Amino acid sequence: MSNTSPIETREIADADLDGIAGGLSVGGTVDGLVAKVTQGPGGVPVLEGSVKSVGVNVSDIPLGPITL
Repeated sequence: MSNTSPIETREIADADLDGIAGGLSVGGTVDGLVAKVTQGPGGVPVLEGSVKSVGVNVSDIPLGPITL
């Protein structure tokens, strides 16, 4: 069994986004970021990495009533 939480998604109309005063508020966190850049074929930089967890918060979107 997975240890992840379910995520609810819904579509937001462009007109609703246009009517938001001040725009969107977006924030987030990254925990356990490890990154390494190496030289790949032809001298092209290659980025390898991992992240333990990522959190993203978006607010100031009027979604209206939520029905389950």
